[in-house]
Amino acid sequence: MAMVSSSIVKEKYWFGNGRSLSSRSLAIKASYVLLHQLDLILTVVAVSLGYSELNPLMRALLSAPIPLIVIKVFIPLVIAWLAPSKLLLPAVAFLALVAGWNIKEIILLSL
Repeated sequence: MAMVSSSIVKEKYWFGNGRSLSSRSLAIKASYVLLHQLDLILTVVAVSLGYSELNPLMRALLSAPIPLIVIKVFIPLVIAWLAPSKLLLPAVAFLALVAGWNIKEIILLSL
C-alpha cells in the first residue's frame, strides 16, 4: 500500500478534485457577486434612513442608476467569471465583513 503525502491530501482539501472543485468554485463566485448586491442594497437602505455614503464614488453613483448597475452588477460578474475562485476568497471575506458592519449600523440606527 502506497503512502500519500500530507501535502497532497492538504492540496486536495483546499483546491478540491473533480466535481467538488466546480461546486465550491461556483459557490465562491456566487457569494462574491451576491455580496456585492447585498452591499448595494444595504447602502441604499442606509442612505434612505439618513446615513451618508462615505465613499465619494458610490455617493456620486447613487444618483445615477445605470453606472451604479454597471459597477455593482456587471463588473463583479466579469471579475467572478475571469478570476480563479481561490483568489476571490479574500474579497468574499472582506465583503462579508462590510455587509455585517452595515447591518449592525442599520440596526443601531433603527433602535
